[in-house]
Amino acid sequence: MALRLPPAWMIVLSGLVLNIMAIVLSSLVLDELVSEQAAFGEKKSSNIYSIQLAWNSIETLERKRESILLHLDRSPVHPPNSPSSLYSSPVRASALSDALRGQLSVWVGGNVPAIEISNLSEIMMLINTAQQAERTRIDDFYLENLGLSETMQLLEDKMAFYKNIALFLQIFGLALILARDLARKS
Repeated sequence: MALRLPPAWMIVLSGLVLNIMAIVLSSLVLDELVSEQAAFGEKKSSNIYSIQLAWNSIETLERKRESILLHLDRSPVHPPNSPSSLYSSPVRASALSDALRGQLSVWVGGNVPAIEISNLSEIMMLINTAQQAERTRIDDFYLENLGLSETMQLLEDKMAFYKNIALFLQIFGLALILARDLARKS
């Protein structure tokens, strides 16, 4: 008894169906995975930008600390009419102190006591707390980015798997289509 092969049109149809399945797999599944990965990439970039902003805030707070220390260092030492003084009057010194307080209150997110030596430890504590809050934000963004990187790697693996399946379906489908031509020649 001879082995009976299916008709040639059935083999070609099977090959075409496999090629269509490969195209659908590539266009639908892989495109969805690529867009998902792009969204994760955007979130990761956004987190990196937020980390930069948080570091800038920490540095700005450090500059505010230095300004306050310079202000406190210069204000009580020099008499108001001294040529080396930054202050030509107690009113000007008070205005500068109020300006520093206003600037610092924006950065620490709360009320700042009068800028005086007696309040220095409280002011420094406010700055330290604000800086620590920014460092915590940096840590959170960094940890989120680690999770996003792992997720993106899993998506890469999944995409490679689906690409391999699509390639297999294409090659097998083409082999079935070519099998018709080979069957004719024999």
